[in-house]
Formats: sequence, structure tokens, C-alpha cells
Amino acid sequence: MKTKIEIPQDILSAIDYANTTNGGMTEPILSITKGEEGYEVRVKAPGLSADNFEIDVLNNRLWVYHLVTLFAQRPEGMDNVQMPRTLGNLLLPNDVEVESIAARYNDASRELNIDLPYNQDKRNFRRHIDIERW
Repeated sequence: MKTKIEIPQDILSAIDYANTTNGGMTEPILSITKGEEGYEVRVKAPGLSADNFEIDVLNNRLWVYHLVTLFAQRPEGMDNVQMPRTLGNLLLPNDVEVESIAARYNDASRELNIDLPYNQDKRNFRRHIDIERW
């Protein structure tokens, strides 16, 4: 006789919610290219406009996300609950100038472009370190 696997109801409802929010979610297309001036990250996420994207740099990681509203209607005086949905979480290479990262949205192709320029001071940096004896 097979035993039943019992899954807690809160996990089941969370799984169901994640799969059916707004009729389901499509996966974003994310690509990274390396050029002469730096790296370029392209993000294409159907159903999102320029105002929906959020970009943060956290501990040498580039986090691209958008906020999903959990409940459409809340009692008066209560804010809508939102959760972030990650579109990309990339480790930034050491040769990226973090302070100069810029993003732009192309309305024609409906694509987010993030420029990660090189930090020329760190690019091709090499140093030999002598070992001391003590």
C-alpha cells in the first residue's frame, strides 16, 4: 500500500498562487554581451513597461526585478501588498564601474538595456606581490 504524501496547505496555496498570478507569468529573456566599452545586459519581459522595472546593486550583484501586487483590493486605509519578482540576479565582474551603470528602455523593441561600463583602472590590472619572511 502506498503512503500518502501530505503537503501543508500553506505551501500548496503558495505554489498555486505563484503559478496563477495574473493568469500565469512568462519567463523573461535576459542576455549579456561584452563590448569595447563594457558589458550590456538586455532584458525583455512581456507585459512590463519601463515604469515596472526596478534595478538595484547589492553587494556586487545586479538585481533586476519588478513588483507584483498580491491583492487587488484591500480594505480602506491598507496599502496593497507587493512582492518582488526577480528577472535577473547577476554577479558583477570586477572590472565594472558600479557608479556609472546606466539603464534605458527602448519603447520600439520593449526591451530594457543596462550598460555596465568598464572601470579602466581595474581593467587588465596586474601586480606581483613579494612574499616576506618572518
